[in-house]
Amino acid sequence: MKLKDRVAIVTGAARGIGLAIAERYVAEGAKVVMADILDDAGKVEAKRLGATYHHCDVSKSADIKALVASTLK
Repeated sequence: MKLKDRVAIVTGAARGIGLAIAERYVAEGAKVVMADILDDAGKVEAKRLGATYHHCDVSKSADIKALVASTLK
């Protein structure tokens, strides 16, 4: 597992390319924090992958700071 003991934040992870990246990182052993504004889809996909979900609008610096702080915990 190439990413064992690594933590990754993936934005736009509720669907599309972001979701594909999250899936691959999980498969490679990373602990993944999935972030998006599409909360319903994001929570479902995070649960499916065994990842963590966090609401984040990347256009808002407060959301980004909260995402990073939550990930560091």
